[in-house]
Amino acid sequence: MIRAFSALAAAGFLTAAAAPAVAQDFVAERLVKSVTQDDLLAVVGSLGHQVLEQGTEGDVYVVAQDPDQTNYFMFGTACDLSDVPGCQGIMMQVRYDLPPGTTFETLAKTNMDQAALNTWADFEDKTLGFTRYQVLDDGVTMANIRENLNVLLALVPDAYAMASGEPSAAEAQ
Repeated sequence: MIRAFSALAAAGFLTAAAAPAVAQDFVAERLVKSVTQDDLLAVVGSLGHQVLEQGTEGDVYVVAQDPDQTNYFMFGTACDLSDVPGCQGIMMQVRYDLPPGTTFETLAKTNMDQAALNTWADFEDKTLGFTRYQVLDDGVTMANIRENLNVLLALVPDAYAMASGEPSAAEAQ
């Protein structure tokens, strides 16, 4: 399985040098209604993942890698709206080069079987993606943000297999 994130890199979103994340600012029980760049870095650091790229002034995103060498994105959405500083949503994504077995049918099956993720493909740009979106309105804990990321990363291997037309680990048993 190719672990690629060339689509965003080509778009010029990747600007910082790779660096290990630190968890010093992560407080699991802290309630947040919006996040900043530092909050995203704290979530990544709390998991011990490596930061590959991060946003610069005004950009709220992190590209990181887990111990399985899966590269993922977290980026803030709905930022600085309605007099709320920071971003009131978080898009979490894993992107791959499009495997040849991916069809509209495999995408539909994956979305039905893995409802906690949105599985999508860009057939023109040859990208297969998995997304989990979190709304922060009225507040969530930092631990909840971390667990949403954990859900994405835990489900992606089987979802990738399904979307690419391969048997999932559960089906192989």
